[in-house]
Amino acid sequence: MTERETLRLHPPVIFWWVWVAFVVANVADYAVQGLPSARFGWLLAAVLLLVTGVAYTLAARPKVIEDGDGLTVVNPFRVHRLPWPTIDSVDTGEWVRVRYAAGATSRVVHCWALYVSTRARRKLAVGPAVGASVPRRLRGLVAAGPAGGYAQPSSRLPEEALRLASLPVSAAIAARLDSRAAKERKRAEANGTEASTATAAWSWAALAAVAAPALLLLAVALA
Repeated sequence: MTERETLRLHPPVIFWWVWVAFVVANVADYAVQGLPSARFGWLLAAVLLLVTGVAYTLAARPKVIEDGDGLTVVNPFRVHRLPWPTIDSVDTGEWVRVRYAAGATSRVVHCWALYVSTRARRKLAVGPAVGASVPRRLRGLVAAGPAGGYAQPSSRLPEEALRLASLPVSAAIAARLDSRAAKERKRAEANGTEASTATAAWSWAALAAVAAPALLLLAVALA
């Protein structure tokens, strides 16, 4: 079975479910108490749908899927499929960045799901403090395997894993993916395997999740 792991951070996922709970509570409340007017009902529905669409697109949808063939970077409105041999490097800026070959040119895709906070960027710039303790696990990471469980590194870690555990979460993910990409490139070169082409496509469903409620809100506001 092909190895498959979904990578994203906790805070956006938590925000998504908090918003869903808020919407459900509001709908239930107005269902019991009733609406002041039909126009108010349409306006409320349009606003809730629009914010829900934006929250889903920006918070719940983005992820990075790692498998035996490469990376699938799911951003708010675009999906990038990057076979391992096409990936030149993985590093961090404001997001985890994947540099890859697209024909004769080199391109960069920013992983929306794996952002790097200002605090984390400062930590990376300064470097680890002398004598700083190594965390027992990488906090903030949702790593869902085939069974849906969350993987947590062991407290007895090899040297490389200890180094990764001392990094901010997104930087640790970038370092691990960069190391794997380098190994997969060498393996493909040794085997003489022809690299697949990196692809990118728009997600029309994600675009519709934002555009349709926005048009509905505009129509209700102008009515």
